[in-house]
Order: sequence, then C-alpha cells, then structure tokens
Amino acid sequence: MAKLSLNIAKSLKALREASASAGEYASIVLAGDQALVERARERFAQGGTAPSGDVGSLSGPAGVAPAPGLLVVLTTPGEESEVVASLAAAAAKGPVIVAVDGGPGTRSKAGYLAGGIVRLSFSDNDAGWDRLFSLCAETAGDKGIALGRRYPAVRRAVARRLIARTSAQNVFIALVFFVPGSDMPAMTLNQAKMVLSIAAMYGESIDKERAVELAGLAVLGFGFRGLGRLLVRALPGLAIVLRMVTAYSATTAVGLGAIAYFEKGAPASTSKVIALAGSMRH
Repeated sequence: MAKLSLNIAKSLKALREASASAGEYASIVLAGDQALVERARERFAQGGTAPSGDVGSLSGPAGVAPAPGLLVVLTTPGEESEVVASLAAAAAKGPVIVAVDGGPGTRSKAGYLAGGIVRLSFSDNDAGWDRLFSLCAETAGDKGIALGRRYPAVRRAVARRLIARTSAQNVFIALVFFVPGSDMPAMTLNQAKMVLSIAAMYGESIDKERAVELAGLAVLGFGFRGLGRLLVRALPGLAIVLRMVTAYSATTAVGLGAIAYFEKGAPASTSKVIALAGSMRH
C-alpha cells in the first residue's frame, strides 16, 4: 500500500489561497433593455438572493460600471448598434458582456467586439441563460471563484471551468513526470486546491480539521490512477496516452464529486471522508 501523497502543510496553504480568492470583491451589474434586465435579475437570483446593489439596472450604458465588476448589458438586435457605440465611448472599469436576445431559436454564440467587449447571441430560454452564466464564468477570469460564491446561478459554471483547467494541468503533469508515481504528489495537491476552491465557492467555513477532510476528497482519484497503472502494465505501448487519460478522468471525477458533495450540504464527517480516502490508496 503506497503512502498517502497529500502534504497537509501545502493543503493548508491551498486553503488560505482558496479562501482569499473567494473573499475577493466580485460583482455583476446589469444594464440595458429594462424587460430583459428584470428577467436577468430573476435568473441571476436563482438559488439565493442577489446582493443588494450588485445586480440591478443602470440608467443606460453611458453610466457604465459605477464600481469594478462584470457588466452585463442586455439588449435586442434593433438597439445593439447604439449600445455598442455607447460602450465604446465609455470607460468601463471591468469586463463587459453584451447579450443580444435574438428571439426563439437563436443559437448561443459568443465572440469579441472592439475594445474587448464580449458579445453573446442568445435566446430567452433556459439554454440561453445557462450559456450566459457560463460566459460570465469565462469572462470573470481570476475573479471567478469570488463571483461563484456571491452568485449561486453562476456557481456551477465557475466550478466546471475550474475542473476543466485543473484536469488539463494534471494532464501536463502526467506528461513531464516520467517516473511512475512521481506525479502523484503534484496531482493530488492540484486536486486538493480544486476541491478547496469549490468548497469556498459553496460558502463552506473551513478550519484546519475541515481542510484535511476536504483535501482528502482528492485522494479518491487514487482509484482511477490505480486502474491506470494496471492498464499501463497491460498495454505498455500506450503508457503515455493512458497516463494522460487517467490524469484527466481522475481529476474530473474528483471535481464533479466535489460539486455533488457541496450541493448536498457536505454531509459526511471528517472521519468518514478520511476513512474513505484511506480505503482507496494503492
């Protein structure tokens, strides 16, 4: 049985970093067509109450971004040109998304306009709003975790983006570490950072004991990596490919498991999680 490759000191450092990211200021400001703004306010408030003053309508694009944050301007094709011209003339203090409601049947498609403005064609339906939430997560960049913490509607989109990024990082780690098993500490720490960031996004209050519990979820990926090692021994000619696939799959599974765990209210106790993690060592 291999030694658990989870450095508690580094995990606590990851906890501090995750908490700091979640605690940053992040806001969404809605502007544009009043009817669309009202619908957007309702959509962004799903799963929780939108903080007062953060999600609301502005008098118009001329008053762009009274505070740093993500500005979402909702408009129609007939008013789009005027809105974009106003935005181009204004000095926005943060990223800007122009969401254009093209009516029923419009396929969601995003692109960039002059000045770094992100334009989204969408339809006023569940799929359209989900695409807008995902675009908010993409556009927020490093503020994504803080944005997800404050706005439950975009939380899952931010978490999935974090999972995809961490999974890609672990694929790279699998490529550069050639000695079998040498990649496990780095991968496990990456998974721990991911889980702790998701925990912070879901509003978990995490002390040192809780940090051990949550970081221990990353060890669940050991089951996948154990299977990967068996496959590598059986198919040595595909070793590199199998290591990449295992790294991606294990990290993605841990991340999706963390989302499910926190959406259920993190019901497991520390002892149960650590026992489960220990049972999956290889």
